[in-house]
Amino acid sequence: MKEILKLGLVLSIFAVVSCFALAVVNNFTAPRIAAHKASNTAAGLKVVFTEADKFEPVSDFEPTVGTTTIMEVYSALKGGEKVGTVVKATGPTYDKVVMLIACDTNKKITGVKFLENTDSPGFGQKASEEAFYGQFAGVDGSKPVVMGTDFEAISGATITSKGVETIINNALGVIK
Repeated sequence: MKEILKLGLVLSIFAVVSCFALAVVNNFTAPRIAAHKASNTAAGLKVVFTEADKFEPVSDFEPTVGTTTIMEVYSALKGGEKVGTVVKATGPTYDKVVMLIACDTNKKITGVKFLENTDSPGFGQKASEEAFYGQFAGVDGSKPVVMGTDFEAISGATITSKGVETIINNALGVIK
């Protein structure tokens, strides 16, 4: 009985020390991770809407549309005039993606950029390649984007392609 209590006490001490160490590491790395994500988003905004010179955050939007979570919305400005909107959204694909979707004031998609893609390597990861996401530039965003009509699916990654289609359409609904 004494041996069991001793082992339980040792295990408890290791658990407390491990939790404390994880908390300390998280305290140091969380700001750096957040800064890195903000830097990636800022760089992505310039990629999806090249003609804008400034992006202002919008606070009045619906955070959830279907299975898509709208993380952030930005007004794209050029010379102080609004020239479009950019939505940062996440949702399910084969696993999940975080992406930027941009539309100009004429409802034409100006660009799509993947910030994170945790889909399977070799198939779903191909969505992060320019050959796939480049298909969306110039597509009419005033109507739903349709796989097979507005863009070609990734061979072997139909679930990812369908998920991207859903996320883009939900983001376009927020832009409208």
